[in-house]
Amino acid sequence: MKLTGDIRRDFEKVSAEYAQLKGRIQEYQETVSELRRSLDKARESKKAQKADYEQRIAEKDAVIKALTNRLEHELALKAHDGTNTGIPTSQTPIGKKKVIPNSRAVTGKKKGGQPGHKRHVLEAPSDDEIDVVAVHELREEDCCPKCYGQDNSFTGEREAKHEIDVRINVAKIKHEYYIYECHGCGEYYRTGIAPNLKAQCQYGTMTQAAALSLMNTVNAPINKVRAFLSGLTGGQIEPSEGYIAKLQLRAATALGAFMEGLRLMLIARALVYWDETVIMINKARGCLRFYGDETIAYYTAHLHKNMESLDEDNVLVLLTPDTSVMHDHNKVNYNEKFSFRNLECNQHLLRDLQKSADDTRHPEFLELKELISTTIHDRKCLMSAGAEAFDNAYTASFESRLNGILDQAEKANDEDFNPYFGQFEKNLIKRIRIYHDNYFAWVYDFSLPTTDNLSERALRCIKSRMKVSGQFQSVITAGYFAKIKSYVETCRRNGINEIHALARLCEGNPYSVDEIFGFNTTST
Repeated sequence: MKLTGDIRRDFEKVSAEYAQLKGRIQEYQETVSELRRSLDKARESKKAQKADYEQRIAEKDAVIKALTNRLEHELALKAHDGTNTGIPTSQTPIGKKKVIPNSRAVTGKKKGGQPGHKRHVLEAPSDDEIDVVAVHELREEDCCPKCYGQDNSFTGEREAKHEIDVRINVAKIKHEYYIYECHGCGEYYRTGIAPNLKAQCQYGTMTQAAALSLMNTVNAPINKVRAFLSGLTGGQIEPSEGYIAKLQLRAATALGAFMEGLRLMLIARALVYWDETVIMINKARGCLRFYGDETIAYYTAHLHKNMESLDEDNVLVLLTPDTSVMHDHNKVNYNEKFSFRNLECNQHLLRDLQKSADDTRHPEFLELKELISTTIHDRKCLMSAGAEAFDNAYTASFESRLNGILDQAEKANDEDFNPYFGQFEKNLIKRIRIYHDNYFAWVYDFSLPTTDNLSERALRCIKSRMKVSGQFQSVITAGYFAKIKSYVETCRRNGINEIHALARLCEGNPYSVDEIFGFNTTST
């Protein structure tokens, strides 16, 4: 029984120890579970911190990238000038070097006449042409420059210097018209009075011509025209500002038949250049438009730059498929109502290529610009040698290189899309592909031009006028300027003196289109 009791005690002891161990194991397990929960919580916290850190880094990278892009955008905009956009050099910011586009090749030579170049000097008139002989004899106070003596005698020799100058002589002309009596019916009549002599006293045609030239060519404001004529004539000719303003009306009115004849001659040409520019008309944006070629300058003015004003001009709609029209990507030219052949200006294309290359830093457009410029240069060399076209191998090489560069540019645009300038680049590639034949017709036909610079030069005068006067008072006065400018510029392009042409206009007998272009020609 004692053994049984011992065994029981041992069993109870072991059971108690087992229970304690079991409790401790449970405590350890709870501690381990708690530690595991803490570890998991720490891991989750660390993971969340890492994710938050990575998000913050990504946000910072995005901000840095956005600011970098914005900085590059601003720097690109600041770099825009006349070489890569249509910005005129007059708008170059203060402090920035003015860049004047020049397509001439750099030779490295000094400016001015080169060695061997014949010097051009003003030639002295012959004795028959001399109007005034000014004799310069010694005065009483003059003396020998060496000994200061005054005992001298004339040697009979002379040294001549010539001067070609302008002397303004105001001519006050009296016109007398004889009155006659008809012995048959007793009627009294006189010789016909010229249309420009309606008033009892008026300014002559040369004065009027000078005023018109100052307003429409020199772009002088009316008050300055008045001041100039007054100063030039010592106050003898001082027309009122109202009189000068009415000169525009009278001159433009007298050009109705001339403008119609010029338009009819224009639409018969095989090649027509045209462009338009914004003008200000009574604080609103209007439009001055040019059509022409090397011998014709036809200007029109409108309140709006739209299809309706083009219809009013009645020029483009009358051109046939045999006519080529050069312009600066005026998309209105591709309207279905027109049937002429479109030519796109490569000078503007080269500027767009330079702009895109500067903005995106993609070199493909610089390669394309070099290809086009080199091809134009090669064409000029062949034309000077009498060639009329490239050979087939040259044109095939040009097309292959052109398409290869466009493919590379398209790939660069897709892989490295610039958020500010990428769309312009994509649109430019698309435009070159769509209008390929219009841009590069000159590659296959040397008789076709490469640029629309003729129109650009023709419209440059209006920008100078806007700087001086700011605006036209109405579309009517803008139309006066357009008509007079058409007459003056067409005469000048055909070798007719501007003042003589304006004097005839003021006489009521302007040059006709037939006279200017050699039909029934009269002396100028």
